[in-house]
Amino acid sequence: MTTLRNRMVPYLLTAPAALCIAAFVLLPLLLVIGLAFFHIDLIGGATTWAGFANFATELASDEFGRSVLNTLAYAAMTIPTSLAAGLVVALLINGLTRGHGFWRSVYFLPVATTLVAMSAVWRWMFQANTGVVDLVLGPLGVHDWLSSPSLALPAIAIVGNWHQIGLVAILYLAALSGLPTDPYESARLDGAKAWSRFWHVTWPALGPTTVFAFIATASSALQAYDTIAAMTQGGPLDATQTLTFAIWTRGVHYFDIGRAAVLSIALLALSLVVTALQRTGYAKRLEKGATR
Repeated sequence: MTTLRNRMVPYLLTAPAALCIAAFVLLPLLLVIGLAFFHIDLIGGATTWAGFANFATELASDEFGRSVLNTLAYAAMTIPTSLAAGLVVALLINGLTRGHGFWRSVYFLPVATTLVAMSAVWRWMFQANTGVVDLVLGPLGVHDWLSSPSLALPAIAIVGNWHQIGLVAILYLAALSGLPTDPYESARLDGAKAWSRFWHVTWPALGPTTVFAFIATASSALQAYDTIAAMTQGGPLDATQTLTFAIWTRGVHYFDIGRAAVLSIALLALSLVVTALQRTGYAKRLEKGATR
């Protein structure tokens, strides 16, 4: 009896978490997958079986291809930049002899602010002819960012980087503060220069933090919506319409729940691909904190 009770204890302790996962993750996922197979008329209240018609229509549309490409382009412009810049900022702050708290607060402020409100400020900064960005870069021939199909997405990416760099820097600072000093002392005694100490000691030790920061920035990039809604509304000419904004447009604006569900499944598939990349090759070695 005691053995059975001991075996049941782990299941009882994890039951609340399992129920929450089932209620807020698995059940909505199954619901979205189910909705993709129906034509739903929200106004008339009629629901009819569609089979794979929603998939065929959406996957063949220009909307789908454009949204996927914009999402991937936005991720490519934000994830590497945020990770690299966040690491540089963290190393610079960590090397200061004073003022650590001030600079940590400065770089964390964008993370703590409301992104929609700050996007409105950024939209004013990118305003054609009168915005700060146009006034500075206009003489170089780079102007009217938000009205240009080629510059609108980079403008959104700049805001995304501004928002994410502080989070990545804080993560790296937390990791740097916990690194042991013995390997650095040994490296100095062996005559290792600053770059060698970073590449052979610091960088491998930051592996798990790098993987976590990658997951955080990738999740933010794939789910980008607030900035786009506040600054461009998916325009111009759908140049900034990502998957998340396409889901909102298709489901809320056009009341096409079935095709919006298909786009949601596509976003889930893209997220799973990114997660799979995190579990392979060099990323897996980083997660273990292994040396090169």
